[in-house]
Amino acid sequence: MYRGRAGHMADGGLGSGWRIARIFGITVRIHASWIVIFFLLTYSLASEVLPLSDLAGGGPWWEGSDSLRRMAAYRQYHPGMSLQGVEDALGIERWPEWHYWLLAVIGTLGLFVCVLAHEIAHSIVAREAGIPVEGITLFLFGGVSRLKEEAQTPGVEFRVAAAGPLMSLAIGLACGVLYYGAGPSLPPQARALLYYFLFINLGLVVFNLLPGFPLDGGRLLRAILWKRYQSLTRATAAAAWWGKAIGAGFVAIGLVEFWVEFTVTRDLSLGPLWLVLIGLFLRNAAKASHQQVTLRASFAGLTVRDVIQQNVVAVSPEVTLEQLVDHYFYTYRFRSFPVLEADRLAGMIGLKDVQAVPRTEWAARTVRDAMHQVREENLVRPGDDLASVFRKMMEEDKGHLPVVEDGRLRGMVTRHDIMTLLQIRTDLGDAARTGRR
Repeated sequence: MYRGRAGHMADGGLGSGWRIARIFGITVRIHASWIVIFFLLTYSLASEVLPLSDLAGGGPWWEGSDSLRRMAAYRQYHPGMSLQGVEDALGIERWPEWHYWLLAVIGTLGLFVCVLAHEIAHSIVAREAGIPVEGITLFLFGGVSRLKEEAQTPGVEFRVAAAGPLMSLAIGLACGVLYYGAGPSLPPQARALLYYFLFINLGLVVFNLLPGFPLDGGRLLRAILWKRYQSLTRATAAAAWWGKAIGAGFVAIGLVEFWVEFTVTRDLSLGPLWLVLIGLFLRNAAKASHQQVTLRASFAGLTVRDVIQQNVVAVSPEVTLEQLVDHYFYTYRFRSFPVLEADRLAGMIGLKDVQAVPRTEWAARTVRDAMHQVREENLVRPGDDLASVFRKMMEEDKGHLPVVEDGRLRGMVTRHDIMTLLQIRTDLGDAARTGRR
């Protein structure tokens, strides 16, 4: 799965995490939630899947159920016999317990590599199409390639979306060739891992090709509908509807499975819980992605010039902090002010800057002593794209940014003003108009 900039503002912090590598110039991060899946999957493999693969001689784990039934039937006729005794009587030789755990860790890390390869494929194709790539983040439900921009044409969208499933298919087929070609000459532990990677990669292909946005299949569907309707917004709405429907289906199936396990088999497992969680994730992701595409459309044609506040209250660097508090903070009730020196922006002074200075020194210390410099990347120009500026404010949790031109302060842009303008355009139903010029 990959996420363009339209969905990036609602990604739940997936731009954060621990940086672990840089591959082909792409930064790879692990989100904290990935630790959960690491331990859960390792436990599941070691306690359930691999013991069954052992009974199947390294083959498909469900075939190990036959041996379990044989063992259960044998114990019915020999109720006092230990499990080891039953295995010896039936000629079943099990792997040491530590094999299960070691293979489980390898299997979990292997899944990590498979998902990473899937996302790298998305990112490389996107970059070749001219779309900047911010990085890849692995999280609880897999991975996401974070792109700075949406695809500009249906063809690019289709190619980027198809790259990930094609990579997973290639890895799965390679594991299948090794399993069926060289399997008899390999140790059963190696065969078990090869079959697991074959299964998991084909599973990634099938899951990601479900036609629900923002899964890869949903993006393929959106590309097709985009070309047909000649409208990205309309295509996204249709693909997102399918995403929410598929998510609801997962939730329903998970709840039914839980009810069956609870009332019939009395053997609860993690499977139904995962289905419910995945379903909820898909529904929320589809809804958020659709909202962000709609929001992006609302930004069409807007620049900072459309929302700039030109009548800005600025302070001199020579004003004392005591004067600043009495005559600016309490009078205008702003949380920060630009600092001007000869009509040029010297910095910003905010409440936190003043609080960092002991109150006893406010009468002697000036704004120059306490102000902070504004980083170049936090300076905006009147002609800057408003969507990019709004994104920057959201990512860095900025309520306002100074607008400069040739080093001179031209005004301020605030998040409140941007949201107000967007709400007006939405209420009027005319996203083509550009506000005041």
